Amino acid sequence: MGDMARAGYVLAPLLALVVAGCGATPVRPQASPSTAVRGLETVDEDAFWQIVGDAREQASDDPDAMAEVLEERFADAGDDELRGFQRQLVAASRRLYTWRHAAAADMVCGSVGDDGFTDWRSWVITLGRETFERIAADPDNLADVEDLTAGCAGAGELFGAAVSGIYYERHGYDDDTFPVLEPGGTSPTGTPPSGYPRNGTEPLRATLPRLAERT
Repeated sequence: MGDMARAGYVLAPLLALVVAGCGATPVRPQASPSTAVRGLETVDEDAFWQIVGDAREQASDDPDAMAEVLEERFADAGDDELRGFQRQLVAASRRLYTWRHAAAADMVCGSVGDDGFTDWRSWVITLGRETFERIAADPDNLADVEDLTAGCAGAGELFGAAVSGIYYERHGYDDDTFPVLEPGGTSPTGTPPSGYPRNGTEPLRATLPRLAERT
């Protein structure tokens, strides 16, 4: 058999395979698990507020419904994601942990106590980033919130506990490395005016004039 004949003998089956494959449905490469689903390995401040904003929109501004949105969103999240969100939640809550913010909560809700103040701060976070930033900068800006009493009676409790509840359900309550909202017996920042809180919010009313007009 000549060289040309040999070449034709070898190439013919290959050409047939190529022609047959032209009509076949292409096989797409499968995405690896790491690229198929985008995780939240690091929840930075912007990501945190995006999550809060999304939950607020889905839940029509209802803090309890926002907690349910968070529980569903983070149900299958990794521990690092849970910790990342919780760190941002605690950081935001502590920005509100001042004597003036405590007085604002008391003026609106009555004496809220330590647990009530924690829940109140979580409620302020549910109002979204823009409102939170204004209240964090000056608690007198709480006067711009339409329903002041919406944050009373533990309104933010379920929201504040949504992600930590998932973590503790997995690992129990013995893990003291998970960030917690309660400041652990430390006093709020700033200096309380003379007579507050022992004598109620009257000493601070002059420093929260806009809020005082609404309470």
